[in-house]
Amino acid sequence: MSSLYPLFFKPVYKDYLWGGTRILTEFNRSEPDGVYAESWEVSDRSDGMSIVTNGSLKGKTLHDIVQSHAKALLGEAHQADQFPLLLKLIDAHDNLSIQVHPDDERAKTYGGEAKTEAWYVLDATEDAVIYAGFNDHYPQEIVDRKLATRDILAMMHTIPVEKGDMIFIPGGRLHAIGKGCFVLEIQQNSNTTYRVYDWDRVDSEGNPRELHLDKARRVIHYDDVIDPRLTPKLLEETPSHKQWNLLSASHFEVEKWAIQAEISWPCLDQFEILFFRAGNGTLKWDGGTQPIEMGTTCLLPAELSSLTIEPEDDLELLRFYIP
Repeated sequence: MSSLYPLFFKPVYKDYLWGGTRILTEFNRSEPDGVYAESWEVSDRSDGMSIVTNGSLKGKTLHDIVQSHAKALLGEAHQADQFPLLLKLIDAHDNLSIQVHPDDERAKTYGGEAKTEAWYVLDATEDAVIYAGFNDHYPQEIVDRKLATRDILAMMHTIPVEKGDMIFIPGGRLHAIGKGCFVLEIQQNSNTTYRVYDWDRVDSEGNPRELHLDKARRVIHYDDVIDPRLTPKLLEETPSHKQWNLLSASHFEVEKWAIQAEISWPCLDQFEILFFRAGNGTLKWDGGTQPIEMGTTCLLPAELSSLTIEPEDDLELLRFYIP
């Protein structure tokens, strides 16, 4: 019998000034009243560490398990000192700042942690948009001049979004999640953010938030005019389930599954993260069972050889793994 099993974690909440309350209301989470901008669902970071809530490892941190069971958890190909991905829910009750993160190459050159990310839109208000990349080729000096002003918005793709959209934000792409977006974000395990424009907001003492213009200019991809939206590809349809590919990138794959009847899950020889978007059911494996509730996240270890998913009603999940 495997020593590791499907792991569930206590969410870690962040209360940034643009957050709201949807994370709690959407997924019936009982937490004190307040601002819930983000919920870190799977995180191996000292400023937001995931702690196991089920089974014999209850109370252990994700970092503990990576250290003690690296191969069993991550798989032969992805062993590391730290869990490589971070999954979070984001409730943009207001606009997030226009920002950029370094890609792998520029993080090595200039410092900081590389961060490529992607957003699955769980829901969005009618007027919700995201900002991502440039809408034309502009001379670098003009972009640099307008970076810290509202004028930068007119130079970026402004994209209306709706439930089910998938948006890709590789390192180096200037971007912001707009007001009214409720998203699930998968990203490299990083917390390096260079803010360039913050909607002229000030805090209670009249001070603007810090900008990071010099660092941002070193990592922005000025020639990035690619539309960040991705089209789902149907991979398989059977009487029991449908499977779509939403994103294939070197840092992570994202799939969506709709499950109507019991299935044997196609376990990989590496870890995978499942986020249960809708519906309820049961996970069953050699040695245990766990109820599935809407809005929860599960980490499947690499050494898990068999798993059954039994839906009680139509179950929808998002699957994340490294290709």
